[in-house]
Amino acid sequence: MTTRLIRALLIVGAVPVAWYGLSLIWEMSPADIMSIVVWLIAGLIVHDAVFAPLCIATGHTAKNILPQRWWAPVLAGGSATVLLVLLALPVILPRPEGKAAPGGNESLTILDRPYGLGLTLAVLVIWALVVVMVVRNRHARSHPHDDVAGVHGA
Repeated sequence: MTTRLIRALLIVGAVPVAWYGLSLIWEMSPADIMSIVVWLIAGLIVHDAVFAPLCIATGHTAKNILPQRWWAPVLAGGSATVLLVLLALPVILPRPEGKAAPGGNESLTILDRPYGLGLTLAVLVIWALVVVMVVRNRHARSHPHDDVAGVHGA
């Protein structure tokens, strides 16, 4: 597949999803829409003022400490971990007093699940895969012709 075809398929898939999201926002009250706008602006400010500089500093430090073959797996693992933690914060953080759902459930979500355990397991799987990739990269670097012989039948 060419890059243009992949881009076109992504656009064709994204347009109905974006339309659906906008239709949900149009049905909201003006107060809810203003809350969304405030959160979007705050998110941009926090990203540009706090998160991006921290990522740059962490990447620069890792580049000076870690071997080059570790950079890609560690970067992918770190990015996935940060994303999962950020997505899980609303259901993991305790609710203020009086805001807990009926039955003592700390999360006001529909499903009552052990979100902390799920996050922990997901992060462990991510970093296990990082270790697998680092080991695989080391093996591929020390035996560069093993894969070629297997593929071509030589």
